[in-house]
Amino acid sequence: MNDKVTIKTIAKMANVSHTTVSRALNNSPLVKEKTKKEIRELAERLNYSPNLNAKALVEHRSFIIAVYFTDLNSGTSPSFMSEMLHQIKEMLPAGYEIAVDSFAGLRRANQSINLRFDGALVVSQSSSDDVYIDQLAKTGKPVVVLNREIERDDLFNYASDDYSGTVTAIEYLLRMGHKKIGIISGKEEFASSQNRLNAFVDVLNKHNINLNDNWMVTGDYSVKSGYNAMEKILNAGELPTCIFASNDDMAMGAIRACQDYGFNVPDQISFVGFDGSAYSNYFIPRLTTIKKPMREITNKGLKTLNNLINNKNITPIEFMNIKPSLVVRESVKKIN
Repeated sequence: MNDKVTIKTIAKMANVSHTTVSRALNNSPLVKEKTKKEIRELAERLNYSPNLNAKALVEHRSFIIAVYFTDLNSGTSPSFMSEMLHQIKEMLPAGYEIAVDSFAGLRRANQSINLRFDGALVVSQSSSDDVYIDQLAKTGKPVVVLNREIERDDLFNYASDDYSGTVTAIEYLLRMGHKKIGIISGKEEFASSQNRLNAFVDVLNKHNINLNDNWMVTGDYSVKSGYNAMEKILNAGELPTCIFASNDDMAMGAIRACQDYGFNVPDQISFVGFDGSAYSNYFIPRLTTIKKPMREITNKGLKTLNNLINNKNITPIEFMNIKPSLVVRESVKKIN
């Protein structure tokens, strides 16, 4: 290797930043494939090896944090994933990059976990993740599980209390006078979907309000599934006065379906969503929603992971189920 060739040398010759070079050599998804190829070819011609990064060798680190989702192709709404990754990148320890993957992707490709990381954040949505969480835990590398409450006591776990958040939503709808309430549930195998559906059913039963099967439809957390689910409800006969959608994306798809069918929202049908996505505040009407505490979850998860990477002794292991909050906007009408 030519000792005079550095990442900055390659960056100058490629007319990009040294950060882009570092990301390209670490196969970051933030760099276009064409740019990666050009930088790798240039590094090879200059006899530069990214595996001999001096800092990484001295500190025995990769300076990569792995971020695993359950499934990037189905069930993970684009707005949730985008906001989650934005928050993770915003809070990353200095000098670190992220490598994003999904357990479903590994399963489909029959691949094993790539161990080239210093620590892993698992944004878990389903119990199907447990086998991979176990594999990560057995590597001995720091692992923190976010988003879903897991049944083990050896890993730090920060989750959203989706059950209590849904109770808050439905109790609010009852206070607003709604008794004909429907639900568009999320992907059936996701823990969040089950927690929200269970809370919905429990609250209505508690108040002796009948559940109408025609108003209980399953989506997959995508905008399109919300639209399709609402079409089924609109074509089923008697209409509810309000729909609780298990995430904001489905709520917005459902509202669009109502508008296309000539129904006014919220005058004829009200809506409440879940997640508190950034876009929900700019939709028409502005969406009343349950704001998931993802910033707090992400912040706690990254701080803990960074401490574990730096061998800081943290005791006891934390398990937190953080309660979401109600954000009242314009999509719910008060009725007599």
